[in-house]
Amino acid sequence: MITLQFSTGTGPASWLVRRFTWSPYSHVDLVLPDGRLLGARGDGGVAIREPESFPTVTRFTVDAPGCVIDTALEQLGKPYDWSAIAGIVTRRNWQQPDRWFCSELVAWAFESAGHPLLRSAGHHRITPRDLLLSPYLAPVPAGIQPAI
Repeated sequence: MITLQFSTGTGPASWLVRRFTWSPYSHVDLVLPDGRLLGARGDGGVAIREPESFPTVTRFTVDAPGCVIDTALEQLGKPYDWSAIAGIVTRRNWQQPDRWFCSELVAWAFESAGHPLLRSAGHHRITPRDLLLSPYLAPVPAGIQPAI
């Protein structure tokens, strides 16, 4: 099982992503077995980070093999894709693995590992809201959500 953590931040970028994608979340990370988070953020690109406090955090599980995590780990050190913010309203190829937006890294890792969360054909961007629409996500019960 793979766990995804959806969250919101307090800054203007978080507000913009939520506002223009009609989403309750502005960010998504893969949760590693040790509880650390693997994802792409503007402050360092693709990296492994310690869990931190966010105003809203919700976790979902996906029945998929660990090779999804291994695939995402291959992207460590890649820069954040600032053009993806503009890609919310413009057409662009979200699958170029030279830089990443959080939700695009997650979608790409699942797809590259042979377990796509979405039908990516026709998508010019992937946002946290798009991932929330995946039929493969199962909510983690409220009592098991992280106390961060």
